Amino acid sequence: MSEQQRKAGVRREKAVPGMSAKWVWRILLGIMIIATLSGCSSVLGTPTDGNDAAAGNAGPGFSVRVGDSELAGSAGRQLSEAYTDGVTLIELLKNSGVATFADDGYKILAVNKVSLSPEWSWEIQLNGKKNTDWNSRVDRGDTIVAEAVPAASGAELQPVIFTVNGGSEQPQMTHSYVLPYTEDLSVRGVLKTSGMVQLSEDNKTIISIMDYKPLSNEAWMLKVNGKQLLDTGIDMKLRPQDTLEVVLVLL
Repeated sequence: MSEQQRKAGVRREKAVPGMSAKWVWRILLGIMIIATLSGCSSVLGTPTDGNDAAAGNAGPGFSVRVGDSELAGSAGRQLSEAYTDGVTLIELLKNSGVATFADDGYKILAVNKVSLSPEWSWEIQLNGKKNTDWNSRVDRGDTIVAEAVPAASGAELQPVIFTVNGGSEQPQMTHSYVLPYTEDLSVRGVLKTSGMVQLSEDNKTIISIMDYKPLSNEAWMLKVNGKQLLDTGIDMKLRPQDTLEVVLVLL
């Protein structure tokens, strides 16, 4: 070995004592690969876990139909949260709280806080077909529809929806009622025949609903199809499929 080669070797040993540069680079490369794979695993694992969790909570589709109106609100989420494998239709409706049943345990009184006048009844459809078997098993991919239909076979009724909205102050009052449309039906007519609204002596102002009188900073507001009525609106004639809403608002 020449003197020049010997000195060069000494310099390399001082630069990386006890280890060659070749091995250093191999170790560094290995660390980089491990770090990269760990990062990818973490990133790729996140949405997968999320999807699995979402799939675990996902349940059947659900809707509430009254003529052309969809009144399901948040009931679909309630149904999804209550769903378990192998659950029957009646168990799912009861456990979720979506439907309220009569004392016999089978007749539906209300669906998602929507009640029907005697001229109407609830029809439950499973995957597009009328279902009369309450013990039918429900799968996650099924679709459940609660539809208001005329109680009398062959009858043709057009609905009008009357909603009491207690707002943020009296949310327990919020409920909707499906009535049959009749000719010359007015806002005042619905209020007077509802059995829950007390009007002033001149029949122009709402005094109370379900015996609740607004506080000094509250008032009842009338709306038809989402639009506020003027004071003279109480005489307005309603049409089929209209929604009359009385909302408790803060002044």
